[in-house]
Amino acid sequence: MSALESTESSSPIVTRAVAAGLQGEFCNNYEFPGWQKTFLSVLGSLPQGAARFSISHFQSISGLPPKVLDDFSIEELVRQRLNDYAQLPGNFPAVTVGAALGGATTYLSLALGGPFLPQTFVTTLKQGARTGNVNEYLHRSLDIALRLADENPGLMTIQHYDPVHDGWLTRFVNHLRFKLLNLPRAYAEFIKSRLEPGGAVAYLEGGASWLRYRVGPRSVFQVGGWGGISAEEFLESSDRLRVYARSAGITLTDWKLKGYPLERGPESEWGSEPGMDTALEAFCKREGFRYVHIPLRQPNDFSRLAFSAAQRLLEKEGRPPSGVLVEMFSQFDSSAAMQSGLLPLWLIFNTDDSLDYLKEMRMHFPGGKPVFFSPLATFSLPPDRVPFDEWTAALDRFKWINIGTRRSHYPADAQALVKWAEPLRKWVAKNRNPVTARLEAEELANLEISLYTHQSVLLQTKDKRNDH
Repeated sequence: MSALESTESSSPIVTRAVAAGLQGEFCNNYEFPGWQKTFLSVLGSLPQGAARFSISHFQSISGLPPKVLDDFSIEELVRQRLNDYAQLPGNFPAVTVGAALGGATTYLSLALGGPFLPQTFVTTLKQGARTGNVNEYLHRSLDIALRLADENPGLMTIQHYDPVHDGWLTRFVNHLRFKLLNLPRAYAEFIKSRLEPGGAVAYLEGGASWLRYRVGPRSVFQVGGWGGISAEEFLESSDRLRVYARSAGITLTDWKLKGYPLERGPESEWGSEPGMDTALEAFCKREGFRYVHIPLRQPNDFSRLAFSAAQRLLEKEGRPPSGVLVEMFSQFDSSAAMQSGLLPLWLIFNTDDSLDYLKEMRMHFPGGKPVFFSPLATFSLPPDRVPFDEWTAALDRFKWINIGTRRSHYPADAQALVKWAEPLRKWVAKNRNPVTARLEAEELANLEISLYTHQSVLLQTKDKRNDH
């Protein structure tokens, strides 16, 4: 069976990165053949408009034909991810399961010393909605989504349409996401064979929620995605969305689905559907493993937890951090942080909410140490995108080093897709000092409790100041 997920999708990127990190190696999150690397390097020498045009049209070629899902199998889908760990020797003290939140999940898995098993998968299919017609996008894969959900009781299907942040994609392809509602046999077999007796299974439950349309018993359709634009604004539209649509060549901005009930539920990318938690807990009880549940309300909370975990590991080793590594979305390198003692701060995207989070967290950055910053290379210009100068202003008190998109090509830097990690890895090679300590899953859960206690104190303090 051919791969159902592109190598640049979130789950494959995280599982490959965890597998590499467990072996003390680097992972290239974007796996391009030689000819594509050459093409992207040449494209990066041209004005960024050329990259936005070329990369978006390339998606019509890279999308999969719908017929690849004719013989769909959950077990085969999860085995493709388990194959990333096939070369790792021995057993592990812990296995992490759940939400694949980029660099945050990768670092948390490495801090526990074991593999990560994703709950969510996405297939990119050919054909999108060039004019922004939401019904056209819906019917690109609605029949497939309903059929697969009906044939696979342990699965939810989500059609995800974000014509703003993913507008350069959704004009040419459509995204069909799958979420596990139960523990697949292949996962259960892997855990039993590779987890040490009495080991821990840590479940990362993402609490992010969003508005979505119910199109079937276990099938939903989501408009928009996490960032600085709310679910309500996507559905009701706004002046800034209409201005963006005109600039992007989108003629239709009514993205409501008529005839389907609207509900609030787990967000497509960062939210966890119920079912996996109870299945994992029952499995661990039967098999004698420790079940550790780590539910967090927002994606940034997982980033805070990974940052806190890195601090705790360094405290165990009695040494200070060597600096900070600020990364975005799929441009992350947790192996670099583990091999050099950098504190990892993962940002969801290059949007307003991520800038606010960066400003909140910079008070925890060690003084006098380098800050590596990886501005995201993407090929859309959404209205909630943070201008480059605002990123630099947020970091102006630190000695920061750009390892991502160049200012001149932000955010559509084709060259960064190929070369973004090179300066970071050169620095790591010269400052190599691997983190060898590991956390118990229960320690990580206690860090999560401390995290929320700290946040509660901050909110109470803020409220008291506002009262005065």
